[in-house]
Amino acid sequence: MGRPRNSSFVTRGETEASATAAPEPVPRQSTGVSFVYKEEDSAVDIRSDEGNLSASNDNGPRTGPSTLFEALKIAISRRRPLESLLSKRVSASSSKAPLSAPLLGGEGENAVARTSEGEDSGSLTFIDLLAIGIGGTIGSGVFVLTGDVQPIAGPSAILSWILAGLTCLLSAFSYMELSARIPTRGSCYVFCYATLGEFAAVIGGVCLTLEYGISGAGIARSWSGKLSSLVSHQLDIQWGGTEELALDPFAALLQIMVVMLCLCKLDLGKKVINVLTVIKVLLVLFLIAMGAGSAFLNPSDYPNIFKDYDTFFPEGVGGTVRGTSLLFFGFIGFDEVCCMAARADNASVVMPRAIAGTLIGAALLSAAAQLSLSYLVDFSDGSNLDDDGNGGTNFEDAFDAKGWVVAKYITSVGEVALLPLVVLVSFMPQPELLAAMSEDHLIPSLFHKMDANGIFRENMYVAGAVLVLITLAIPFEILWDVISLGVLLSFNLTNTSLIMLRCGNGGKMVSSRVVRKWAGALWLFGALGGYMSWHGYCKPLLDGDEITMPLTVVGIVSLLATVLSLRKIDINRQEFDDITTKKEIFMTPFIPYTPGFAIVLNFFLMAQFSLTDHCIFISFIFVFVLYYFTYKTVKHLKKRSRPSFRFTIYKEDVETNFARCGDDDRVVVS
Repeated sequence: MGRPRNSSFVTRGETEASATAAPEPVPRQSTGVSFVYKEEDSAVDIRSDEGNLSASNDNGPRTGPSTLFEALKIAISRRRPLESLLSKRVSASSSKAPLSAPLLGGEGENAVARTSEGEDSGSLTFIDLLAIGIGGTIGSGVFVLTGDVQPIAGPSAILSWILAGLTCLLSAFSYMELSARIPTRGSCYVFCYATLGEFAAVIGGVCLTLEYGISGAGIARSWSGKLSSLVSHQLDIQWGGTEELALDPFAALLQIMVVMLCLCKLDLGKKVINVLTVIKVLLVLFLIAMGAGSAFLNPSDYPNIFKDYDTFFPEGVGGTVRGTSLLFFGFIGFDEVCCMAARADNASVVMPRAIAGTLIGAALLSAAAQLSLSYLVDFSDGSNLDDDGNGGTNFEDAFDAKGWVVAKYITSVGEVALLPLVVLVSFMPQPELLAAMSEDHLIPSLFHKMDANGIFRENMYVAGAVLVLITLAIPFEILWDVISLGVLLSFNLTNTSLIMLRCGNGGKMVSSRVVRKWAGALWLFGALGGYMSWHGYCKPLLDGDEITMPLTVVGIVSLLATVLSLRKIDINRQEFDDITTKKEIFMTPFIPYTPGFAIVLNFFLMAQFSLTDHCIFISFIFVFVLYYFTYKTVKHLKKRSRPSFRFTIYKEDVETNFARCGDDDRVVVS
């Protein structure tokens, strides 16, 4: 059967009429395997039905078209219906459907399907992943948020850090299980693609871009500002004398250096991250020793913050709760570990441990640093607040007030030297995300092309150039809250993905429509409950204003409806037996209630941002959704303009090998 070069052919589990197709063969038993092969982007679309297929190709010749052969091998090796657990698009270079079937918990094998173009010479161990997580999470939390939260909660901010970590853990459970079952590049994007569909995956990809690349560019500008303060010299270039139009060449230079480092082999990048993370942890321990350690050795020189209730809770329990809402964002970054799962050793085992270790380590170090600052600075008299009651004192100012000049400069220099680590960790997952989207034909194919060292070189060139320009020219004061909104939305998408995986798919070819409808109701009532409860009850209560009863009633009713939705999901769940019996895979407890409550809490946190932040975020989403529909339309029109050939593959044919004959790209069944 001939095929013109650069054309495409489509095979289906059932015969489909086509003007160019061969006459329909005598009916035989269909495999139910369906895949699309395109020479241009080496893309494969795989489906599997109830067919019980055998894998007799493992030792066969691999001289045929690699994409087609790998697609066939993937399809026949699974032996069970898994479409509900898989992304519908798998490429030869994709790790979404590795041959060891990690979605069901592989036997400890590496879950990454390497490409034939090249294999990365390095891989990530548990220590490497933990360094990425802690290195990217500890930063603004210790150096900035500890001072910001002290006037709000007083010494009880120590508890606020613990409560914020536990709140974040509810969403982290979903990341821990999904990254173990689907250990691939893409994080939230891939989780959504596998369970919620392509459109939800696009939204997740936009949110992750805000969290990874865009936030890294903003941190680079923050680093430039701290460097400017350290050297007491203005480093940016202001146009018209206004900071809003300032160009920041030093921040752009830092972003260029980060991109160049990522263009090197993974071994070099992870060594740099490991060393800088160890130094950062040592710096945080130094801050803790200078404050809490000094208070322990000389208790008479420091206030007793545990003396009584009023001392520890100067603003009451409400202040502690308000501090928890602020400090939640000090843990943002733990999910960056998930995007590196495709490069992890034994990802099914180490990913949950790395995520849990990141959260626990960040919570303990941040709470200890808060304890240290509580001993160093007394906020009870309000002397550290501005006229609006805002502000706080960071460690540098606290050391300066104590006359500890050396400690002050160690802190200042250390922060400037180590903040680039956060920029590096923020950029590293961005090419992985773009590669996953490219494999699904949502962006051009150059983004998932690897070189001989396993690096997405063209991907990094393009992404790095865009981020350098953003770092150079765009101020970030207004974007930080928008980034936080994107992170919270990505948390909710991941939580919903886990609900659909554990309760909605049930091993069927299609997910349960009943569960899908109640998951939509969970979002609707969860959003209403979170937003109305905040604006009608919690915010007025914390501000000392009058409670808005209509909004409060709507919030309470919506929260009750949320509980009902979760109960309906639980009643109609279709648990996949193979999922529940795999003991080596981490399993989120109390499904669907744990991710369901996390969704409500995330909406509650989203409600605390301004209407302007929401409008900017929605506009950002709209631009990318518009691009998505435009790009898909153009791809569809190009696809229809190319000739195609349609065939039917049968079970007995699947058990044979494909081979290439001659130089005319003819494909035959041997």
